[in-house]
Amino acid sequence: MTDFRKYFVLVLLLMWCVGGLNVSARAQDTFQPRGAVLPKEGRPGAAPGLEAGQEVVEARTIEVIGKGMIYRDDVAKARDEAIEDALQGVVEQAVGLVISPTSVVQDFQLLGDRVYDLTEEFIRDYKVLTESKSGRYYRVVVRATVSMNAIQDKLQSIGILVIHKGMPTIMFFLSEQNIGQPSPQYWWGKSSLSAHLSITEKTISEYMREKGFVIVNRAASRLNIQLGPEYAGPELSDYAMVKLGKELGADLVIVGKGVARYGGNVLDKRMKSVQARVSIRAIRTDTGMAIASSGAIRAAVHSDERAGGTEALILSASVVAQDLVRQVVANWRKEDRRPVIVELVVRGIKEYADFVRFRTHLRNDVRGVRNVYLRSIRAGEAKMDVDVIGNARILADELMLQHFENLAVNIFEVSERLVKLELLPGIVQEPETMNHDLMRDLIQ
Repeated sequence: MTDFRKYFVLVLLLMWCVGGLNVSARAQDTFQPRGAVLPKEGRPGAAPGLEAGQEVVEARTIEVIGKGMIYRDDVAKARDEAIEDALQGVVEQAVGLVISPTSVVQDFQLLGDRVYDLTEEFIRDYKVLTESKSGRYYRVVVRATVSMNAIQDKLQSIGILVIHKGMPTIMFFLSEQNIGQPSPQYWWGKSSLSAHLSITEKTISEYMREKGFVIVNRAASRLNIQLGPEYAGPELSDYAMVKLGKELGADLVIVGKGVARYGGNVLDKRMKSVQARVSIRAIRTDTGMAIASSGAIRAAVHSDERAGGTEALILSASVVAQDLVRQVVANWRKEDRRPVIVELVVRGIKEYADFVRFRTHLRNDVRGVRNVYLRSIRAGEAKMDVDVIGNARILADELMLQHFENLAVNIFEVSERLVKLELLPGIVQEPETMNHDLMRDLIQ
């Protein structure tokens, strides 16, 4: 009997311990402060955002506390407001998992206007875990499943999220006139290409390079290109800038100017006020169309006018750079999703069977390719028109990622609407004769 009582007491102790642990877990879910993401198994604790290389999971479950004020004893309305508050908190937390805290602060107004309130676009489902009335407030704990892909797409569409892959190559045509300079200064004022960077260009180019844009190196090209008379003045035609930009491999030309002006003395007569205006546009070299424009005016106070002009130009250029990147990212992605026809020239065809396999793989397995049309094939060379979403560079990038059976691909030229490549032998297999099926597939 004594053994039985010992066994019974032991069972009660075990049951009490399990119950105590469950109570602790429930207390943790209930009293987590608003806005905090409750810990989940396998979830990383910190998320600096995609700009730091983080991979976005397709969906996440987030638990947040929301509250609503009880007005005139309308508890039902307060409960709805508490749920809405919690769902907005879920979206805020999801955004914080995609972009860095710095981006959240910098783009707080834009996020508030274009993202945070659109809970129905991002939240798949939710459940109220617990709720209570406390004084003048009604509080709820909501568990919601949020689509991270939808969050990412939205941030990309409004230009906040920058995915480095596929960013365009850019070239700058920016003139600048600081305090003390009698006329605008510009790099194309030389007989050949100059590597000199103005204050405006240096500020904007550094920011855009950090965001993944590729900058044309003018210094590396100055021995190969001589500038004609159409590049003699500070004001160039769009045609002249697009022509040179395209020749040097730029997808976009950034054109505009920065001007600093003396604004007078301030209360302390030794200090001088200087204002700087920076205005720029981004023009595609393939179409000649402007896809973004921005301008800003900022002031600086300094004892030295020239130094004050430099500071004001940096401030204005910094504002313009952020705005321009948002517009370019949003519009460049839209343009890249359009279908275009790219001419594909394939050389090095040793066997018809190899070409047939390559073309079949291109048509069926390469991302973005909608159809392939054979134009001609002779003497080991084939010409095709490829209907693809994007452009020639995107097609070339996708081809480099492919694994072709018994073949390797060497791409040796990529231009606006043209890709040239060579088929190289891969793993050697027994030669096979071309049968009627292959011939029929070839001419389809």
